[in-house]
Amino acid sequence: MISRPASGQHLFLSCGEASGDRYGAALVAALRRERPDLRITALGGPALAMAGAELIASSDAISVMGFGEVLTHWRPLLRARRQVWRHLSRGAVDLAVPVDFPGFNLPLSAHARRCGVPVFYVVPPQLWAWGAWRIRRLRRDVDKLGTILPFEPDWFRQRGVDIVHLGHPLMEDYADYPLEARRRAREERLQDPTRPVVLGLLPGSRRQEIERLLPVMKVAAGMVQSWLGRRRVRLVVSRVAGPCGRLVGDLAGGSCEIADEPLARLLERLDLALVCSGTASLEVALAGVPHAIAYRTSGLNYALGRRLVSVPHIGLANLVLERSLVAEHIQDDADPAHLANSLLGLLNAPGRRHDYYRGCVDLRRRCGGAGVWRRAARAVLALLDKDRKA
Repeated sequence: MISRPASGQHLFLSCGEASGDRYGAALVAALRRERPDLRITALGGPALAMAGAELIASSDAISVMGFGEVLTHWRPLLRARRQVWRHLSRGAVDLAVPVDFPGFNLPLSAHARRCGVPVFYVVPPQLWAWGAWRIRRLRRDVDKLGTILPFEPDWFRQRGVDIVHLGHPLMEDYADYPLEARRRAREERLQDPTRPVVLGLLPGSRRQEIERLLPVMKVAAGMVQSWLGRRRVRLVVSRVAGPCGRLVGDLAGGSCEIADEPLARLLERLDLALVCSGTASLEVALAGVPHAIAYRTSGLNYALGRRLVSVPHIGLANLVLERSLVAEHIQDDADPAHLANSLLGLLNAPGRRHDYYRGCVDLRRRCGGAGVWRRAARAVLALLDKDRKA
C-alpha cells in the first residue's frame, strides 16, 4: 500500500474504460507536477497504474456499453461498485474525480456526496444527447463539471451546473499537428495509381464493437479492392489490448497489417479509414484522414437508442461543426456496400476531400488548444483546497 502523504490530501479517480484510463493517467501526471505529495487512488487500468495511481479496483471487467451488455456483466460491475463504495465510505478521501463513464460514475458521484466527499466530474455525461432528465441529479451530486466540447459550457450553465471549460483532451496531441503537410503527402499518394491505398480499420476497443464492426469493415475493404481493380488496397488495423486483441490478431497476414503504434502515429500514414463512432472518430477528423463512421449495436440497444437520443448526428466532428462533415452509417446502413461506397466516393472525388479538409481546419479551431490537463489539474486542486479550508 502507498502511505498517506504528509499533506494528508487524498484524491480518488474513477475511470471506467480505455479512453478514460488514458485521460486519468494524463490528469495524474498533471496533478503530480502541481502537487507531488498528493495521494491518488483509483478505479482504472494499466495507464493509470503506470502514471502512479494506487488502483483499488480494475476497470477491465466493467468496460461495457449498451443495456444488454450491462445486464450480462452485472457480477463484475457489482464487485467493482462494492470495492469503490467501501473505499469512499471509509472517510479518507478528500475529493472524488469521476472521468466520463456515466453509467457507473453518476451513481458513484451520488454515493460520494452521501459520504461527504465533494465531486469534480471530468468529461461530462452526454446529457445533451440523451437523458437530459438526469440534469437535476447532476446538479445535486456534482460540485464542479469539467466540460470538453465547445457547445457544452452554455448547455450546462443554462441548466444551473457549475462548470469549468477545459477544451478537448485530444488537442494535447493535435494542437500543433502538421495538418497541411499531412494533407499534401496524402494527396500525392492518392493521385499516384501505382501506390497502394492505405485503408485503416478502427473498430473500437470494446469486444462488442469489434465483433460487430470488424467483419463488416473487412468485407467493405474487399469490395473497395475489387472495384479498384489493379490498384492495391493495404489494410491497417489498430491493435487493441486484452482479449479483444485476439479478435484483431486473426486478420494478420497477407495484405493486412496489425499496427502497434499509438493512433496519432498510425493516422499519419493512412489515406482513408473506417471508424467506430465515439472519440476515435473525432481523433481521425482532427488528423485530417478522410473516413466514414460505422455504428452497429444489438437490436435492443438500437430500439431504445432511437427513442432516447435527441441529437442529429452520432459523430463528434459532425456535432461540433453542426453539419455533416463525415458520412455516418448506423445499424442496417452500416453494411459493407454502403461503407465501401462512402470510401470510393472519397477516393474518386478530390473536391469532396478538399471540402473535408476545410472542415477539419474549422473543427480544430473549435476544439481549443493544448494545456487541457494542466487546466484540469489546477481546477481540481482549487476545489480540493477550497473544501479543505471550509
